[in-house]
Parts: sequence; structure tokens; C-alpha cells
Amino acid sequence: MMWKRKQKHDEDDALVRPSSRLALFQNQTLGNLATQKKVAMVGAVLVLILSIILTVAALENNVQTQSVGPTQTALPMTLQVAARNAIVIDAKTGQVLGEKGADKQIGIASQSKMLTAYGILQGIKKKRFTWDSLVTITQQSDWSKKDNATFSHLEISVGQKLAVKELFAAMFTSSANDAALALADFAKEQNQTQQQALEGWAKDLKLTGSKWYNAAGQVNKDASDYQVKDANPDAENTASIRQLAILAYQVIREDPTIRSYYEKRGLVYHPSANETKIKLTEGAKFDQEIKAKLSNPKNLTFEGLKTGSTPASGGALTGLIKDQNGHEFITVVSGAGRYTDQVQRYQNTVDVVNQVLDHYTPVTYQKGQAVTESQFKNKNLAGGHQSLVVGQSRTFWLTKGRTAVGYQRPSRLQSIVTKKGATVLTVQPTLKAKFLPEVNSKEQKLQLVNQQTYHLGHWWQRIYHWLKFW
Repeated sequence: MMWKRKQKHDEDDALVRPSSRLALFQNQTLGNLATQKKVAMVGAVLVLILSIILTVAALENNVQTQSVGPTQTALPMTLQVAARNAIVIDAKTGQVLGEKGADKQIGIASQSKMLTAYGILQGIKKKRFTWDSLVTITQQSDWSKKDNATFSHLEISVGQKLAVKELFAAMFTSSANDAALALADFAKEQNQTQQQALEGWAKDLKLTGSKWYNAAGQVNKDASDYQVKDANPDAENTASIRQLAILAYQVIREDPTIRSYYEKRGLVYHPSANETKIKLTEGAKFDQEIKAKLSNPKNLTFEGLKTGSTPASGGALTGLIKDQNGHEFITVVSGAGRYTDQVQRYQNTVDVVNQVLDHYTPVTYQKGQAVTESQFKNKNLAGGHQSLVVGQSRTFWLTKGRTAVGYQRPSRLQSIVTKKGATVLTVQPTLKAKFLPEVNSKEQKLQLVNQQTYHLGHWWQRIYHWLKFW
């Protein structure tokens, strides 16, 4: 009997055990699922929080531009001068400071020689020839038989050879027509006419609307063998005084030695190996015949550049002028008295520069000057900060009473440029002004360089600075 009850208990226990295990398993599974859900939920929340943090950090670490200092306006003044056309620009930055009738096309005569100079400078730059290359005087460019009082020329004849640098100097210091014609023929492509070469150089500089017939600037009928047969005999080279300023700006940048041309009292040249000749320069004539007649209260210095006059346009001069503080100006005046008058073109030049100096104040960022009291943040560097200074002095002209101009700067740097003196970035001054259209935009900006040599940070330093900055 007892055996039967035990057997029945075992059977009942056998019937209950499986269901109890299933229940236990189910309970454990439900518990695990609940735990996994909690872990997943916590993970999702952490991912969301991390995403928000990274998004905010990324947004805050974006390089944004901000203005530092005042915004200024210094548009060109209207020049009050007797000359019909005039312009004054800063010779280094191309900032236009004053103008009057600057875009009217007018006859430019010998100022045309500046385009010939540009063609020569481009040939040297492209290494097609050098300053010492010899130029052969051709039958066309031999003007030795012409009246020197009417057509300025050197004493050189067909077959003689002169160095490029001798003929180039002769164009500016003595306005030698034969020098200009010979150089243009030398610099042009073989399949071009001289007129085509001039037009090509003018196109390079975007001198739209200008007209070109010969390299010396002679009226077409007076150009002898260079006369353009299908053009009007009275046709002449024309350009605006703004275009002449562009020409002067480009020529001076390519050949800074032009600044010394008015210091030369005699042009020395060598028609042959055993022959040396000297010709009086325009600088010497200026000193002897004109300088004492000028009213020049600010003691401006004439460094060059090129005279040129026609009966229609009157006296004209493209000048390179320096004030007593060393600031240089490119000036162009036209219609300054009769075309035979030599004094008025110089006096009008003095007058327009004086007007500009009375109207503007120069504000200069000096080379080595710190651009901000605080350092720039830079996550890429070991220390996380970078000090920058002005890499090249820049002068901006502001109206009188203004003493500072601001600039646009980034909120932080992404640069990996670390060497001392290396350019990190350029910043735009907050100045509303006018510049010559062909001026390199870098000349209008501040170049910022490293004050010292820096070291790039390790990856953990970069992450730390990246997170810290936001």
C-alpha cells in the first residue's frame, strides 16, 4: 500500500516537473528581454546625447568669419583740376584715390610706348629672350634720317645691334621712337604684324575699346613703313587714362628699376661694340627747364614715367610720384594745356596729388604687426593656439579723420601651416574702395604669417582641442 502511494507521488511529481521547468525558463527569458530592452534604451539615449554633443561641437567648430575693427568707405574723390582727364592711384595697391573723365578714349601718342614695354617684359618673363639679348635695327625701324626735333630717335642705323635693356631705357628716358618700333618687332610673334602684337598685349590687359596702330604712338600717316594701309591716315593709338594707369601699374611691378629713370641725366647706349653715345634724358630736361617753374608745396618727387601729347588731347603725362613719406602714386593727366606746353602737364600732376593728400589719410599695417591681441584657436596644433602677424606691409587710404580700418578674420583656424613666417591666410579689410580692375586681389588684402614655428598636435590633442573649443 505504501509502495502504491509512493509510486503515485512519483508519477504526480513526474507530471508536474516538466511544466515547472518551462515556467522557470519562460520567466528567465522574459527577464533577459527586459534587461536587453533597458540596455538598448540606455544605449539609444547615450547615442542620441553623443550625437547632439558632436553636432553642437561640429557647428561651433565651423570656421566662421567675423569683423574686427571699423568698416570704412573711401571711394575716389572727384579731382578739381584744369586737365580734362586725370586719375591718381596708389602705386603699390592700385587703390583709386581720385579721378576725372577717367574712362574717355583719347589719343595717347608716346604713352603708347608703355604697351611696348609690357610686351617686352612679358617676353622676358616667359624666357623668350633676356635683357642682354641683341635687337637688330631693321630698315623699317631705322629712323636716323628723320628730323630729331619732330621725331625723337637714337643715332642708330640699319644692321646695328643693341641690347634689349638699352632700347627699353631709351623708350622711357628719351621717348625714342626707333627703340619702341625695333623692340615691338623683336617681341612679336613671327607671323604677326606689329599692330596685331599690340592688340594682343592690350587684350591680355583687358584694355577694352583701346585702339593700336604702331608701337611708337605716331599718327598713322607719320609711321612711315609701319603705317596701317587699310586704316585712316589720321588714325592714332587711343586709350583711357584708367587704361594708361593699368599699363603703368603692370610695367612698374614687372620692372621696379623704372623708378630710377628720372635720376639719369644721360642715356648711354652702344650702337656698335666700339661706339658709345649719350643722349639727354627727359629727367635732365625736367630738372633744367621745368622743375623750378612748378608750385610744389609738398615737395613731391617725380620718378618717371612717360610723356605723350597730341593736338587734340593736349599735354599729357603718366607719372610716378613720391611724397615725402615715401608713398608712391601713379598719375595720368591729359588735356593739361596745349600739346606743346611742357610745364602744365607737370603742374597738373602736382595739383592732383596734393588734392589726394589733402583728402585722404594713409593707414598702414606694418610687416610684423600683430593683427589681434588674442591668439587664434587652432585645434590642429599641440598648444591649440596660433599667433599671426602681418606678412607684408599694406597701406589703405581713408578719408581725413579716419585712423583705422577693420578686416574680416576667421573665428578659428584649421591650418596645418606651422613654419615661422609662412603664410597661413589672407584677410579682407572692411573697406569700401575702388581698385584698378586688373590689380591682383592679394594686393588688396592682408597677408597673415606665423609669428613663430608651431608643432602639430597628436590625435588625442586634436580631439581635446576640438571638443574644448565649443
